[in-house]
Amino acid sequence: MSTSFKKLTAGAAAVFALIALPLHAEPILNGDFEGGMSNWTVVNQVGSDGGFMLQSGSSSPVTGTAVPSPTGSNAAMTDAEGPGSHLLYQDFMQTTAVGSARLSFDLFIGNRAEAFSVPDPLSLDFATPALNQQARVDLLLGGSDPFSLAAQDVLLNLFATLPGDPLVSGYNHIEVDITALLNANLNQSLRLRFAEVDNVNLFQFGVDNVLLTIGDANEVPEPASMLLLLGGLAAAGLSRRRSQRR
Repeated sequence: MSTSFKKLTAGAAAVFALIALPLHAEPILNGDFEGGMSNWTVVNQVGSDGGFMLQSGSSSPVTGTAVPSPTGSNAAMTDAEGPGSHLLYQDFMQTTAVGSARLSFDLFIGNRAEAFSVPDPLSLDFATPALNQQARVDLLLGGSDPFSLAAQDVLLNLFATLPGDPLVSGYNHIEVDITALLNANLNQSLRLRFAEVDNVNLFQFGVDNVLLTIGDANEVPEPASMLLLLGGLAAAGLSRRRSQRR
């Protein structure tokens, strides 16, 4: 085997190693809310004012506060004229091992108080005497109390507002690698939860473009892609050899 061919073969192997596994989106349904609130469950703590609802255009659903427009027709957003604790969640399950899994979503934060406030101990109860003005996103075990923050229920916190964060921002794109978590919980119902609590001042929490992108563990690049890559590498190697002969 010639030195040039050895280099070509090694180069092909290196490039193959960098080829991403084929990706597809599942199993979050209606993550862009273009189908309304279907496939999502909305829960409000008893006594809360307002809650998650569809938002379109550049005004919040209840108070008409100026907010960014969603990328499509709709987003989900909390809005109210009084205090409350509001949840939006969807349960899903992964049944086969994955090679990669990325959970992404776009969030708008519109805290109209002077700061974020997180009580100690941590709580999603707006009726607590402590100031509670926060938003968070979690992966929980399916079947858990929707308001739970217990360690045995919350598998992973994906996002949380903290004191000192910008009060108004977004829609910002957030993406988290959950490959290991999915593979450790195959055939287990999981719950993706968006939560917002406010007992200080108004708070709009917008959610859009929720997507779980999965690469199957046993998939390989398509043959056509491999042939095109080999052809390109071979052409590059031939061109290099011709240049060297000159």
